[in-house]
Amino acid sequence: MTSVCIYPWDVNGDPAAPDLLASLGASSIVMAAAYHSVRAATPRHPRHRVVEATSALYVPVRPAAWGALRPSSAAAWAGEDAFNRAAAQLSLPVKAWVVLTHSSAVGRLDQSVCVRNAFGDVYDYALCPSSEEVRDYARVLVGEVARQTGVEAMVLEACGPMGVGHLGAHEKTAGADWSSADQALLSICFCSACTTSYAVAGLESTRLAALVCQGIGGAAVSVEDAIGAEAKVVLEVRRRAAGLLRDAVVAEARAAGVRELSLHAATDAWATGPAAAVDSVADGIDSFIAPAWELTGAGVGRVQDLRRLGCERIGAYVTALPPLPPHADTLATHWQSLLAAGATDLHIYHAGLASDRRLLALRSAIASLRPLRSHDDPVE
Repeated sequence: MTSVCIYPWDVNGDPAAPDLLASLGASSIVMAAAYHSVRAATPRHPRHRVVEATSALYVPVRPAAWGALRPSSAAAWAGEDAFNRAAAQLSLPVKAWVVLTHSSAVGRLDQSVCVRNAFGDVYDYALCPSSEEVRDYARVLVGEVARQTGVEAMVLEACGPMGVGHLGAHEKTAGADWSSADQALLSICFCSACTTSYAVAGLESTRLAALVCQGIGGAAVSVEDAIGAEAKVVLEVRRRAAGLLRDAVVAEARAAGVRELSLHAATDAWATGPAAAVDSVADGIDSFIAPAWELTGAGVGRVQDLRRLGCERIGAYVTALPPLPPHADTLATHWQSLLAAGATDLHIYHAGLASDRRLLALRSAIASLRPLRSHDDPVE
């Protein structure tokens, strides 16, 4: 299966969009239903060229459905019920793209449920799944999207903790030259729910925080090097929280009639962000989506890692946007290498953001892959 990603505003108000999307040759559309803040180009829309979108839900926010945490409504800038209005115009099957723990709008309602690093800095875009309130928010979010849209397929992003890395708010952290170990250390959470879990496991959070602070910028090449045996406890707390989150949203999605669930996933135990860390084939997940944007072998390696884990259906998350060039041959070669590595699906980012030239390359690349799908058709 080949899917292309879009936002509802790529379709709403643009009569040409449905036919254009259908012409790309993809087999389905992955459209945002609950999403983080974004400043998005709309290069072909007849009414605008840029959309400033805050973290929001793209179906109506029904007050009675929510507890203490609730999403913002997109009605003021995307229109009422933007997802369903866009989906009704599309001829291809539509999957709902739901971002769970990445929401600055929700985080600012209650920073106590956000990821907090060892220095006490709060990442207000990052909802910590150790919090029961966060897990309940995510569960209701999935249920509201499923029941209000009637979608049969859903793609889950950020089904675990977010980390220090965040492409937003004029991100100015690259010059700190944090290593991968530093970034993992800065992503260890010290919110009240996590510190309580550490204490139950016999780990004193003040000592842990001191070790983390000392390790950042040092010679450690891994979290384990920096904090020693405490790393095992941190990972276990994180795994348990992410597992509870995943179980809650999977159960809610199935109860609401969703038949196919895909999860952005990575096998790196310290992974945070859009792709949740997984160490086994998670119950209730039909497809695992590996980050695979780079033209290097990193994406191939992530696909192979998921295959070794026992995942049978694997999506490769690829892009037709910068830094990749708008060249069909480059895209097709990269995508074919991922299929050869074991990917069964392609999730292509992003038809709404791409220029005309990039859409042409995307369309040509998809077309060139068609003869190569016959031997592994799950892919259509």
